[in-house]
Order: sequence, then C-alpha cells, then structure tokens
Amino acid sequence: MKWFAGKRPALALTAIVILLGACSSIKRPVPSLPTPPTSELVFTENEQIAGEIMAYLIQVVLGVAGAPEKRQAWSTRGLDLPLDFAMVSRRMHGPVPLRTELMVLDTNILGLSRVLYHYDPRLNLFKGTRDHQSLFPCAELMAIRLLLLQKRHHDETVSMAAIARHADLFAPESRDAAGEELTAMGLTAEEFRFLKDVFRSEPAFLRYMQHPFIVSTLRKIGVARPDAFTLAADLKASYDQLSDQSRNGTEDQPVTVALVPAMISAPDEGKSPSGDYIQVLKTVRTAIKTELNRRPELPTSTPRPVFFIPDRPVTIYPENADRVIGQLCPTADFTVILLGKNVYRAVFIDPDTDIYPYKRWLYLDIDDVRYGQTDADIGTIVSAILPVIEARAMPPAKT
Repeated sequence: MKWFAGKRPALALTAIVILLGACSSIKRPVPSLPTPPTSELVFTENEQIAGEIMAYLIQVVLGVAGAPEKRQAWSTRGLDLPLDFAMVSRRMHGPVPLRTELMVLDTNILGLSRVLYHYDPRLNLFKGTRDHQSLFPCAELMAIRLLLLQKRHHDETVSMAAIARHADLFAPESRDAAGEELTAMGLTAEEFRFLKDVFRSEPAFLRYMQHPFIVSTLRKIGVARPDAFTLAADLKASYDQLSDQSRNGTEDQPVTVALVPAMISAPDEGKSPSGDYIQVLKTVRTAIKTELNRRPELPTSTPRPVFFIPDRPVTIYPENADRVIGQLCPTADFTVILLGKNVYRAVFIDPDTDIYPYKRWLYLDIDDVRYGQTDADIGTIVSAILPVIEARAMPPAKT
C-alpha cells in the first residue's frame, strides 16, 4: 500500500455492501466456558487476542473510530430499537434488510472482522458450526453494541466491577437482580434482563466483558465507570510482556527495526508455512537488507540493523501506536506494522500525522508484501534508518 508512505488510498465501494468478514475456512469451534471469579479469570491466547481486536472493533461500531465517513451512521444505527434480544436474534438471522436496522453495512471492516472470527468463531453468526464463516457477526455481539450505543447516547455508565461481582446473577435459572444490585451495576431492570439473555445465549461474552482491553476501552469511551476495577484493567491492557528484552543498557547499541504483526491471522494447523505472517515479516526483513546493500553511501563494513518481532500479533492503530510501540520496543529506530489483509480499511490512518516522516513507523498490508507491491515502502524505511546507521557507525568523539 504505497499510500502508507505518504498518499491517501482511493477506496472503491462495492456494489453490494456486506458487513463483517469474508467467507473463509475456520478452525474448530471454541467451547463456551463457565465464568470464574474475576481474580481467577484466565483467557486462552486466542481469546486474549480476540478480546484485544474486539476492543478496537467496539470503537468502530459505536462510531468512535474507523472510517470517518461511516462514523455518524454507526453512532446512531439502532438507537431507537428496544432492548429485546429475541428481536436482535430474529433480525440477525433474517433477511439482510432487517439486519440493517441493527448495523451499518460497512465493507471497511470486512478484513478486521475476518481476523476476529479467526481467533474466536463464536463471534461469528455461524459460531464455527459450518465449514465457512458468515458475512455477519453473531447476534450477541450486535446486542452488546445496542446496549452500549444507548448508554453512550444517554450519557450513562455501567460498573464493570459490579457486573463482574454479580456474574452469578446472569447464570441460567438465577434470580433477577434486586434494586440495590441494579443500581450498583448501573443497569435498569430491562437492561439487566437484556444482558442476561445475551450471556445465556453465549456465555463467552460475560467473560469478554472482563477482558482488560475491553474494560479499558469502555472506560475510555465513557461507558464504564472509572474505578479501581477499570484502573486495574488499564494496567493489564499492556504488551509489556511481549517487549524486546535484548537491549542491555550499554551505549554501543545496534540500529533496531521492529517488525510488528497487528490484527492479523495466525496460520491454521496443517496449512503451508508460506501463509504464516512470520514468513511475510521475513520477506520484509530480507527486502530491507537487500535495499540497504544497494545504497552506495553505505560502506559494506557498516553494521547492519537488527530486527525485533514480538511473539504474537497485537492490536495497534494510530490512536494507540505511540503507547504500544513504546511497550514493545521503546528503543526501536523504526517500526514496520504489518496488518492483516484489508484491515487498514477499518483503521483511519492520516498520512499527514500518523506515519513517517511524522512518526517513526508505517503500515503495510500483508497482501501487498506477498505480491511485491511494497518497493516504495521499503525505500522509505531504508531512507529513514540510513542516517541512524551512519551516525552509529561513526567513532565516538574524543574528549
């Protein structure tokens, strides 16, 4: 995507606009698990990654992030609908025109949602029960969006701590919440019953409502009450555990290029290694090295850069890029962010503020790398790190 190096994309809208994920092969469905107390809640790696992606997707479908031309529609669609999960389910399983009452038919998030379904098929309308994914999200996801939308519109907040504390009230056959419990959670009786129906239909969502990245996001967009619970989520919503530990603190440090996979599918078992994003990142690394060797101003004896790749994909977009890159590799001299196929369409990237030369990073689409369409981007990366390489290669000044 050469526009990432300084040009805006010219995105053509398709004639038929369908939301949330192209058809693709899926992995075995992830079984729903009971929700343990908050202190014991543990997510699988796939759930952890899915929750991180969902935290960003929530912002998009509430009109807080994503393509600017779609934000107004997302911020109002379904605002006047009743909180009735049976109604939401009927519409999501009904004809497409009925679904448009609940959601915007937005092709910009097809790539992002496909990655989400890859990590947790339960979030898809078919819930991993077929040999391909639906083009639509599960009814529960759209129901959660409906409640959050209405809460934001009325400037109301919920207590994620109280919801977690009263998780047993959302279990099947449990009693309804009493008045003081509703007040603590920030829910009306109608909202409580609505959420109970959602969680009964897909228990995974009660777990996801305690995912640190989701809780932190809900606080940031004004839906969750700030308290000790959300503060703890803010601290846990971090990639510090994936950070580059190779720097030893000495002055003699090599030039470092971070290659960061973001919102991208990990390979399915049994698939060819060529489909692995790690192989694509290696292609980027090789291309950078090759371009460096072509530069006549760089002596062959000059040390070449080292590369850092985190152990798994992360969720990164312009609004959190400074923080995430700072957590992953704070001393990186340049960062290449590799996005899943067409994920960039769900991420508004302003070339005048969000990428090099205004930042020390740029974004690449995985298919652009696969099909050799990144020559200009590789040139930009090399031009950015050349002065750093040359400066590091200079002998220290005598004192």
